[in-house]
Amino acid sequence: MGKNGKFQYVYIPADVSEPLQELSLSYTEEDQVQCLLHKLREHFRQSKPAKTAEQLQRQRQQLLANVPEESRAQINEQMLGVATDLGTVESIALLSNSRDNGFTGVNLYCDDEASFVDALPNPRASEIAFCCGKQMQVQGDAFLARVFDNEDDFERLDFTLKEVTSSAPWVKEAAAQNEAKRKGDQADTILQSMQAPAQQGKQSSPAEVTELTPAEAARESGNAAFKKGDLQKALELYTEAVEQDRSMAAAYSNRALVNLKLGQAAAAEADANQALQLDPKMVKALLRRAAARKALGQTEGAVEDYRAAMKLQPNNKEAAQALQDLQASKELSQ
Repeated sequence: MGKNGKFQYVYIPADVSEPLQELSLSYTEEDQVQCLLHKLREHFRQSKPAKTAEQLQRQRQQLLANVPEESRAQINEQMLGVATDLGTVESIALLSNSRDNGFTGVNLYCDDEASFVDALPNPRASEIAFCCGKQMQVQGDAFLARVFDNEDDFERLDFTLKEVTSSAPWVKEAAAQNEAKRKGDQADTILQSMQAPAQQGKQSSPAEVTELTPAEAARESGNAAFKKGDLQKALELYTEAVEQDRSMAAAYSNRALVNLKLGQAAAAEADANQALQLDPKMVKALLRRAAARKALGQTEGAVEDYRAAMKLQPNNKEAAQALQDLQASKELSQ
């Protein structure tokens, strides 16, 4: 197998107003195993804010807690500094590669430091994990990718956007696999504690694979159309999503972006207004309303929105640059 090539994988942003994306990555025979981890490590390094002193202290305490007590005296500040600056990618096997499935697995990749930087919850990644039988709360951006690995050979395989659905065959296979593993683990526990009460081995209800609602399905299809550059189709699908569910702030925000791309600033402002009524802290909606107001000549309103976005996300480069440009333009016109 080990040859040069390219594979597809999927990006699941923590920000639910951002669409899922199908990405591709080229590899060589030498870096096929590590290429994705290197790419994702760089993504996480660039996308998260610098850790606060409190977050660093919390991370150091956890690192020390994992070191045997007799060895802690050998750990100095420099070593701790290096450890907290490494930035690692956590790989979670949603579908493990085994003989039964031809040694083909699907992994969820997350930022190992997400909890230390108080990253946003990722509801879409958490839902996919839950549908696979993994009850976990994913934080920060996440990625999905497929691999072939039989311990002798390793190959990156394509994982596409259309497979990110609760009804996908791989999800059902993962749910069955993880349920079987859970039952096996419970059986081992029962055998090891035969004298314990019978209730100790009681099984919990298996995770159910839930389908997307019609509104969610329309929004995800709109995201795919937008990614392909079919703005009119994306507009129709986002409209379908909000007609199905008037409380879906992300669909209004995404439709605002499409309206901006189509030069329909007034419609974009109206959609952003609706999104912000539903979720006043949605930064993407603030940025899109600001852009619409700027296009409509409402400079003061645009400045107000950019400032509100920066209050919520002080490190938001888009808001900072736009605010700087607007203020410079205002000074020149005086």
